[in-house]
Amino acid sequence: METSATPKAIRLLPEEVSNQIAAGEVVERPASVLKELMENSLDAGAGRIGVEIAAGGRRLIRVVDDGVGMLPDDLLLALERHATSKVATAEDLTHIASLGFRGEALPSIAAVSRMTLRSRTASAEAGGLVQVQGGKVMAVEEVGCPVGTLVEVRDLFFNTPARRKFLKSQATESGHLAGALVRLALAQPQVAFRYTVGNQVTYDLPAGQDLASRAGSLLGRNTAENMVRLDEEQGPLRLQGLAGLPSLSRSAADQIYTFVNGRFVRDKVLLHAIYQAYRGLMPDNRRPVVVLHLSLDPEQVDVNVHPAKTEVRFTLQQEVHQALAGALRRGLGRGQTSRHASRPSVGGPHQGRPKPQPERGSWTPPRPQASPTSAGSNPAVGGRVAEPSTPAAAPPKSPLPGGSANRLRPLYSKAEELTVIGQLHGLYVLCSSPQGLILVDQHAAHERLTYERLKAGLARGEMPRQGLLTPQTLELTPGEAAWAGEQAAQWARMGLELEPFGGNTWAIRAVPPHLAGGDPRPAVRDLLSQMSASGLPVDTPEFIETALRSLACHGSVRQGQRLKPAELEELVDRICALPPPLTCPHGRPVMLLLSRHELDRSFKRGSEPS
Repeated sequence: METSATPKAIRLLPEEVSNQIAAGEVVERPASVLKELMENSLDAGAGRIGVEIAAGGRRLIRVVDDGVGMLPDDLLLALERHATSKVATAEDLTHIASLGFRGEALPSIAAVSRMTLRSRTASAEAGGLVQVQGGKVMAVEEVGCPVGTLVEVRDLFFNTPARRKFLKSQATESGHLAGALVRLALAQPQVAFRYTVGNQVTYDLPAGQDLASRAGSLLGRNTAENMVRLDEEQGPLRLQGLAGLPSLSRSAADQIYTFVNGRFVRDKVLLHAIYQAYRGLMPDNRRPVVVLHLSLDPEQVDVNVHPAKTEVRFTLQQEVHQALAGALRRGLGRGQTSRHASRPSVGGPHQGRPKPQPERGSWTPPRPQASPTSAGSNPAVGGRVAEPSTPAAAPPKSPLPGGSANRLRPLYSKAEELTVIGQLHGLYVLCSSPQGLILVDQHAAHERLTYERLKAGLARGEMPRQGLLTPQTLELTPGEAAWAGEQAAQWARMGLELEPFGGNTWAIRAVPPHLAGGDPRPAVRDLLSQMSASGLPVDTPEFIETALRSLACHGSVRQGQRLKPAELEELVDRICALPPPLTCPHGRPVMLLLSRHELDRSFKRGSEPS
């Protein structure tokens, strides 16, 4: 097949272009810059690192350390691609002990910013200073300065407007920056970190902290107090760290911190081992809080996998997985046993909170009462006869004969003449109908009712809320605090009032009525995390719609929650009054139908003589 295309000559890219391409791999956002600069400081043996941020990193990222510093001649060489003091031969790549090693970070950052680099060694009387703009050296001079290195990055992406345009809001980028600081501060608790945003010191972490103290400073005291210390050697792996009790679970995996030989990584093998260790201890859709330091022979792990250096490959992958899962499970078992008798339950009742009052025309279920058999028992059918409890470890048996459960189908049309029979497994409402047997998912039904009520209130501008006599304070991570600042105004529109309480602590002053009566803090943390993970701008209708769905889910009746016959009746009556199709806000069916025809077939009634 002929073509009219004219062959184009192959040429080497100009250095300026190749550096900007490299910057695209290394410098994804301001947090990428901060990570690379702090890793360089740690590799230089810094005992103290100071960070200053302005305008979410767009205007300024400044990192100052007291490390060994660089000679004046090395300052210019450090701005050349692949110039590094950490790797000399290909053999060195098989046992990398430093955080950085490619020699790409500084030239990549300099290519898309206005950078100042200043450094002095202990043996030099004066230091050197280099100023770079868009990859071009603008000035070189000798200056007086303390031992160590300063790197100042201004106007990030000033010469690549397309990259700058795709940055998120200042609050979002600030959250990512703080997250980078948290990861490295947890990796090196012995190093002092001072983190300043604008003119406000967000963190002032002293040197020489142990991991538990550092975790308390960064993740919150309550979080650290409910984590189990781990220190175990298993096969090729040494595991040290902290594992959160199942009560600390989160809706996202943003507080899973895994370090391999001091490097923060996001590895599928490690994540799978962690989830396996927690399996059965928390719902499948929840994620634990862990800070895990794994140590193994550098030759058994390849860190040269991705430019961001957050992915690794293990030579002994299966052995590492089994060792981590086993050690973590044993540690959790010891921790839960030792704390069961001595530590009060997390998130217990709080004094001073007003008793919630149900809205007119709304249905408010009773708060679930914890009991050893609440999730696995069969409550009385129609309030008359209770079946024996099912062991918690055994799956519930199908109440339907002959495998008929496979013939259940969603009922999206209007259900007619429903008569409540009772409650099954503390989760389903059994109803009879001329159409057959109907099962109502009580959580999905109540979630839909709550969603409709919230949506109607928002449309009227009369969103109900329940003020708290004693505001509940919530210690947030830096990322969560940034999300709270960005989202607070929108949550207030939906009846959830949050306000800063100093540092990364926020106060909950009012909640929608369906969240009142219990501890609102876990729900608020989950809501912030879920909406931040959605990536939706807060000023869009899509954010409001998704937030309403998430808000409706929290506080709805749960599995194992016993309802009185009158409450079952009211729930079914109210859900049936809604127009079809009947789904929860997330699209799951509220009702399943086993038709009379399928029941007759299952009992072989069609073959009986009339």
